[in-house]
Parts: sequence; C-alpha cells; structure tokens
Amino acid sequence: MNYWLHRISHIAELSYPLLDKGFLTIGFSDFTHKEFIDKVLEDDWSYFNGQFQKMWGKIPRTRHNLWRFLKFKKGDIVIVPSWGTFFVCEIIDEKPLLINETFSDDLKTWGDKKVTTDGTHLVSENGKAYDLGFARKVKIHHKNISRAKFADAKLTSRMKIRQTNGSINDLKKNVEKSIANYIENRPIHLHSIIVEKTADLVLDAIKTELNPDKFEKLVRTYFKTIGANEVTIPAKNARDKEGDADIVAVFENIKLIIYIQAKFHKGKINEWGTNQILDYKTNKESIDDGYNKIAWVITSADTFNDQAEKIATENEIQLIDGLEFSKMLLNAGINLLNTNL
Repeated sequence: MNYWLHRISHIAELSYPLLDKGFLTIGFSDFTHKEFIDKVLEDDWSYFNGQFQKMWGKIPRTRHNLWRFLKFKKGDIVIVPSWGTFFVCEIIDEKPLLINETFSDDLKTWGDKKVTTDGTHLVSENGKAYDLGFARKVKIHHKNISRAKFADAKLTSRMKIRQTNGSINDLKKNVEKSIANYIENRPIHLHSIIVEKTADLVLDAIKTELNPDKFEKLVRTYFKTIGANEVTIPAKNARDKEGDADIVAVFENIKLIIYIQAKFHKGKINEWGTNQILDYKTNKESIDDGYNKIAWVITSADTFNDQAEKIATENEIQLIDGLEFSKMLLNAGINLLNTNL
C-alpha cells in the first residue's frame, strides 16, 4: 500500500462534486481513450511520451502527474488537500476510469449546474467539455479534516507542494497519526491554541493600525506569500469593466485566478462587495484562457450580513471575515507580518 497526495483544484466546480460521488479526477482530457490507459499500465513510457508529442507538440514535465495518477493501486491511500482541510481516500478500483464512466443523470457542478456527456467527455450546460480526462474510484474514509487541528508540521508542509500529486510514503506515520487524532478528536493543541489566541490580537492590530490602502497591501502580501506568481490591481476605469476587484492573484502552476475584494470595515459588512466581485468574475469567465476562476471577499469586519452570505452560497464566492483572515496570516507565517505597510 502506497500513500499519495493528489490535488483536485483543477476544475474544482466539478471535481469536488465528483469526489463526493466517489471519483477522484485529473485533467488531460486530450488523452481520454482506453488504449492510453492500457499502455500506461503496461509501463509503455515510449508510447506515453509519444502521445504528448503528437497531441501537444511537446513532452511536458507535468505528464508525470498523469502517469502517477494512472498507476495508483487498489488499496493505496490518497490525501486530497482542500481549503484548510483534507480528505483521506482509498483507491478501490482495479484500473483507471475514463471520465465519461463517472457520469450519472444527477451529476451537477457547484451552483447546481447540470452536467451531461458527449460519450467521451463531461460537458457543461453551454456545451463546453470540461478538461477532466480520467478518474479513480475511491472510498472516502474521512472528509474535511482540519489541517490546523490535525495535520502536523511535516504533513502540513507537504500539502503545500505545487505539483498535482506526489508520493508521501515517507509521511505514512504522520498521516496515520493525523487520522488517529481526528478520529479521537485530539487536536494538535500547540498550533491550534496559538493560532486561536493570537488571531484576536492580529485582528485588533489590523483594525487599529491600518487603513484601507494598507489593508489592501496586506492582502496582496498574503497572496504573494502563499505562492501567487502574479498579484496585480486591475485598472479602475476600464470602459467595459463590470463589477470590481481590488486584487487579482494568479497561480500559474495550477491554472487558478482568484479575484479579491478587500474591504477594511468594522462590525458587519453588507452584500455590496459580494455583488461587485460576482459581477467581475462573471465578466471574466467569458474569457476562455484555460484558467479556473474563483472569487473571494476578504474583510477586517467581524461578519457578513445575511444577503452577502446568500449571494456567496449561491455563486461559490469565498467570504473571509477579519478573524479568519488573521488566522490565515498566522498560518502563512509570522514573517509575513514583518512588512512595511
């Protein structure tokens, strides 16, 4: 039995609903055919490389992610990182599946959007094929385990790797200990207690010492610290601009763009920022650039009003209040706060 780490943030709006149904997925939809799977299982590395050269005109390093995924064995344990949490899954199939084999009539994305199939790919309501090519049937042993409470330093660090997947056999004991602590509800107290107690102090300092411009700079610094390749401020006077984003963070390696509204407020924040970021994201989704796009609203305020929460739930917008953002800053590293704002 091997231990693996595998990310599914690519096409997250569909890959997570598929995981809930017991399917772990990966992209590479250009290679979705049975011969491809058979050749990999026969260790035909020459064929594998040749297919990339034929289809893409190059042999990328990222192909190793697909090779490993297709070579997962029945009984292997796979850790699937998510936002602040992780899943523990077990491979239960004998061989990989083509993505259309995951289709069911009730399959929907986040936001309750219906998914169909053209016989080879899964297809969105507007007829566009999702870039998911292969799947593994899994049993989810545990879901949404808190990283802060149950993952030790080594496992937490490994979950930050930027590649899609990798072997974590060297962390077998760390994984087993985290699972045992989760089952017995024994958090790793030092980390969680420090974060919980310190977050209030950080938030108080943010509210008393910063202003809107400095808060926005702090948010930009956070995204740079967690690995964004590019963090920019969109032009405020674009003629065709709909909605508004204060910050755009691009994570090139995982083809992810996060649009952020940064709101320096106290008390309860209303739905205005949520509507602004929704309009901006909706406008940008019309650009077919191969990136997965998500929207966040980060605020120093204590809470969001009910309407903001409703809009966010219906449109998959991440709302982050002041206390949660303070915890994120601490988890990203105390050196982040050593910044001239």
